[in-house]
Amino acid sequence: MPDLGHDSLLVRYSAEVQHLQVGSKRVGDLGFEPVGGTEMDSDSEVERIQQGSRNQERPPSSYGSMKSDEEEEEDENITEAQSSSGKPELPTFTTHTGVQLFPNVDTETVFTEITQQQSVSKQPGEGVFVSERYVEEEEEEEEEEERYESSPIQVDSPEPSPPVEPEDQSQEEGDDEQQPGSLHPEIDLPYIFKSMQSSLTSLQGHELDLFKRYLCGRHPSFTMADLKEGDTLDLVDKMLERFGKLQGLREAIRMLESMKKSELAQELENKCKRAVIQYELKCGLIRRHNCIFEGVPRAGQHLYLKYVYVEPQISTQGHGGVNPLHGIRSDPPKPPQVASPDSMIGGNNIFRLRSINGSPVRCVLTTGVPGIGNSVAVQKFMLDWAEERANFDIQFVFPFPFREMQSLRERNRVEKKNISMLELLQTYHNETRSMDFLEQPDCKVLFVMDGIDIYKGNLDFKNTPVVTDIKAVLPLDSLLVNLIRGALLPHALLWLTGRRAATTQIPPEYIHRVAEIQGYSDEQKDDYLTMRYSDKSLADKILRHTKNSPTIYTLCHIPFCCWMVAMVYERGFRNHDNYGDEPPKITSFFIHYMIIQNNRKLEKYYGQNPNSQKWTETDQVFMLKLGHLALKLLDNNRSVFYEEDLNEYRLLVSEVACFSGLCTELPRANPKDKRVFCFTHLSFLEFMAAHYVWLTFRLEERNVLDQSYRVPKLFKEHSLVDLYRKAIDRYLSAPVGQYDLFLRFLCGLSMTLNDGLLRGMLFPHNAPPLKGLEDVVRLLTKRKGSAGQERQDNLSECLRELKESED
Repeated sequence: MPDLGHDSLLVRYSAEVQHLQVGSKRVGDLGFEPVGGTEMDSDSEVERIQQGSRNQERPPSSYGSMKSDEEEEEDENITEAQSSSGKPELPTFTTHTGVQLFPNVDTETVFTEITQQQSVSKQPGEGVFVSERYVEEEEEEEEEEERYESSPIQVDSPEPSPPVEPEDQSQEEGDDEQQPGSLHPEIDLPYIFKSMQSSLTSLQGHELDLFKRYLCGRHPSFTMADLKEGDTLDLVDKMLERFGKLQGLREAIRMLESMKKSELAQELENKCKRAVIQYELKCGLIRRHNCIFEGVPRAGQHLYLKYVYVEPQISTQGHGGVNPLHGIRSDPPKPPQVASPDSMIGGNNIFRLRSINGSPVRCVLTTGVPGIGNSVAVQKFMLDWAEERANFDIQFVFPFPFREMQSLRERNRVEKKNISMLELLQTYHNETRSMDFLEQPDCKVLFVMDGIDIYKGNLDFKNTPVVTDIKAVLPLDSLLVNLIRGALLPHALLWLTGRRAATTQIPPEYIHRVAEIQGYSDEQKDDYLTMRYSDKSLADKILRHTKNSPTIYTLCHIPFCCWMVAMVYERGFRNHDNYGDEPPKITSFFIHYMIIQNNRKLEKYYGQNPNSQKWTETDQVFMLKLGHLALKLLDNNRSVFYEEDLNEYRLLVSEVACFSGLCTELPRANPKDKRVFCFTHLSFLEFMAAHYVWLTFRLEERNVLDQSYRVPKLFKEHSLVDLYRKAIDRYLSAPVGQYDLFLRFLCGLSMTLNDGLLRGMLFPHNAPPLKGLEDVVRLLTKRKGSAGQERQDNLSECLRELKESED
């Protein structure tokens, strides 16, 4: 190679430094520290660079710190020459992987310092020219280094931590709970680099050329012109830079298999077994969780999760997750507590939490009200891990949804079959069949078990025997109990999710932290309703229309409600020219919410096909009983109820708090206290009370607001007016706000379009239509004229709910 001039050498060195700093492959990000504290001399550094450029016969590597064996010998010769001249050298060190690395200082900053020192020491005309660009870059690097040093990032393990992606908002600097752990050496870049280099070095010249041709043929982004002059180190360097470490390793194995080098491919796969299994697992998770179906799954209607996902607020304080705000009432009865802002954490930081005694958590439980987005949050967590956005230190993430566990339990019960932990893992994740290191303490694995409320097995933690062998064949119930206990795979992490009423079956000593999804803030509601649409004018209309109804906008803290609003209002604005001129009606929204939640109950807990669901008399009776309870609570100005209230109406706790989707259980300060329940929002209590009054009249021709009056069949047309007269009397005699929404819902349920929504579900299709609505309108108008201003506004809304128009 021809000798390079001093200026051209500096230009080439600067280019190499800039190439080093691409993405996460900069040497400083690997986190290695220098062994010695030797001071660097500028003259010896430039001399070493010049000597290296003369001896080097290949293009510089973008992983410039990773050298072949021949280069290491050359470095030793250079070191001896420098030692004989009495000049200090740039300190290096060698890790257990054999990769030689420079100290953890920014090379471009070092180079700038060297040039500045030389420019001072040389006479005029002999110095090295330092451009303004280098000075600016030096200042930027110094600021970046100061910010890095000021960050309280601490890693417990001596292994290097992976770089934090800029777009990952969840792992911010300065938060001790958010710091990533350490990468296992066998899935870190230096080990994979050296393993690939070692395997490909054994290829002969023509075999290496064939490898390059296979690579270019399968991946057009590579050309023989780029690869022909490079050696093995260059080839490995380019593959890892183009594909990343995991895919680059997988492609190298595939190329060797295509070349009929099965033994060499198997040797490389065995050497990097953890990385290969992790790559296959991540690809599978991306395929399964990259998209989301909203509502009833239909072919071709899936969406990419990253385009519609807004991370909800997640708190480490468990108060129940019920929103105390109300669209009308300023003083709701016994408003639930709200989590403080400083208790919020990012979804990807669930396992950065610490237990009460300060130790790392093993088992985390996440809960929330129905529709709050537990399953979607789990899906996003796994997708971010698979796409290497967060939680780099977790080696393997295995989802075990309780829905699949319930299906397996039913199948095993029919076949009278038991299963071991190893068989369970291999059944749902085939890539783990060669995973012989699962029980090793350094294997950091996470099991994600979503939806414990779906599982109907008996998790008996008191009487189930302790089993520690992952090959022991057990009933599925016993296996899950021992996994949650920590008897099986005690080093594994466990993430459980579910509705609070179902999670009470797990003893608290096995739960190290509880996180509660609080839903959307007002800003997050706006983000969700606008990010879904490329048409910004449509997004603005939907958002403005939603805010016109304080009741609906308040409910949008539940992501499921937010999705309903987006779907319904989008359809309205696309199909109707004058849509949105008036504020939205609320009754139809609540009817749809009740229908959807009951359909989800039939699908999740009773196994009905979502495309052929049919409501039965059991559903009708349940709705009547739950509505009767709601009316009692509303009359007594209560928002919570207890088990004795459920027993009074012969309701099961599981049916109400787990399956219905309308109620939830509140946490107890003392496990010995009574269990406390409430509706997911006070407005649902008011709706179910009105629904009970209306449905009882529709089915039994009985006015429950006047127990002494039985409706004669000859006067059914006038009986509707009597029903509303009693409701208005109760509304006007109560404090402002107590029955406001109740009366509005009762009026909206009688509207013909809303009445038709429930036909075939809660009463027959051929049921006669309601008569006497004109008299109801006249009654409301008359009472409105004699009421106060605040009452008049609500009565106007009641008249608007009765108006025949589609919302």
